[in-house]
Amino acid sequence: MLLYYVASGYIITSVVLYLCPQLLHKTGRVTFPSRFQAHRGGGGEWTENTLSAFKQAELLGVELFELDVQLTRDGEVVVCHDDNLSRVCGVNENISEHLLSTLPLCLREMEVACEPGEYMRCEVQQPLVRLEDLYKNFPSTPMQMDLKPGGHDLISKVSELTKKYNREHLTIWGAFSHKTTVACRTHNPNILSFCSMWECSLYPLLMVLGLLPWVSIQADFYQVPIPNISNKSGFLSTFPKWLCQLVTPLMCNPLLLWHLEKRGVRTGAWVMNHPHEYRTADWYGFGGIMTDFPSRFVEYENERKKIE
Repeated sequence: MLLYYVASGYIITSVVLYLCPQLLHKTGRVTFPSRFQAHRGGGGEWTENTLSAFKQAELLGVELFELDVQLTRDGEVVVCHDDNLSRVCGVNENISEHLLSTLPLCLREMEVACEPGEYMRCEVQQPLVRLEDLYKNFPSTPMQMDLKPGGHDLISKVSELTKKYNREHLTIWGAFSHKTTVACRTHNPNILSFCSMWECSLYPLLMVLGLLPWVSIQADFYQVPIPNISNKSGFLSTFPKWLCQLVTPLMCNPLLLWHLEKRGVRTGAWVMNHPHEYRTADWYGFGGIMTDFPSRFVEYENERKKIE
C-alpha cells in the first residue's frame, strides 16, 4: 500500500512539474526571437559563412545566424565549417596551417552541404570572415556558433570577443562534443549555450521515462535534426533508414518540445530546406527552423500567414 501511495505521488508530481516547470526550475535566459534561422548564413543561396551571406540573410529578416568558428595559425577566429579548405576553397590545406592573410578565397560554386545535388553559385569569390568582423557588422543580431577543434585557445578567444562586444546575451555557443560544450559553459557561463549531441539524446530518453521534469537543464537551446529528413547528408546519412524513423518521434516528440519551451529552452530543427520540411517542423512544434535557403523560408512564411 505504501508503494502505491509513493508511486501515485511521484506520478502526480511529475505531471504537475511537466505542466508547470517554473515551480522547480528557473525561467529561461533567452530574450530574442529565433524562429527564422540561417544555416551558415544561408549557404544554399550565397557563399556559406561569409560576410556577404550574412548581409543578404539580414535583409531577408533572418533572426538568428548559425555559423562555425575555427582558429588560424596566428590565432584569429575565422568563420568556416570545414577544418580542411578543399570543399570551400579548392585547396587541400587546413585552416590551422594558414595565417589570416594567407587564407584563399572561397570557390564561386560549391555543393550545398546539407542538400546533395543542389549547388550554390556566385559571380565573385568571397573571402572567409573573422568572427570579430561579424560582431562589428551585426551588433544586435543573435548568433549561434559551433566551435570546431581548437581546444581552450578557441574557447578563450571566442569568450573574449563576445565580452568585448557585449554580446553574451546574444551569443549561443557549444559543440557536437559534450566535452567541448561543458568546457564552454565552465569558461563563461554568461554566454548562452545549445545542447551537445549527448544532451540531445539524453533529454528525449528522460522524457520517455518521466524524469525530465525533475532534471536541471544547462542548455538554452535544443537544436536537433529531424532524423528521417536530415539523413540526406552528414553523420545521419550513415544511419540505417529504419533507425532514423525510430529515433525521430523521440527527438522530435511534441510533448518534449512543449515542455522545453515552457521551461524557456528554445527549440529548433536543422537543416530544413523545402516547404514540406518546414511544415513538418511546424507540425512537431519546433519554435525555430534553420535553413540553407532563407528566400524559400520567407515564401513559406508568407503562404502560411495567408492561410492563417
